[in-house]
Amino acid sequence: MPATFDRVVTHGDFSLDNLLVADGEVTGCIDLGRVGIADRWQDLAILWHSLAEFGDKAAAAMLQSYGIAVDPARLAFHLRLDEFF
Repeated sequence: MPATFDRVVTHGDFSLDNLLVADGEVTGCIDLGRVGIADRWQDLAILWHSLAEFGDKAAAAMLQSYGIAVDPARLAFHLRLDEFF
C-alpha cells in the first residue's frame, strides 16, 4: 500500500472503454458511477493498463504526456484494488 495518497477527483474506471473519442481527441467520458475522491493513480493505473494492450510505448506515452513517471508500486496496488470492483 502506498505510504501517501494524492487525493483528487477521479473517474473510478478510467479505461478506454469509457472514453468517447472523435478525430483522435477525447470528447467525453461515460459510466460515471465510481466518480469520487481517490488517489490520482486509481485512474492512471486503469488507463495505463488499458493502453498497455497496445504495447508498452502507448502506456508510457500517456504517463509522459501527463507529466508523471511510472510508479510500479502504485500501478500494482491500484490495479489489484480495482479487482474488488
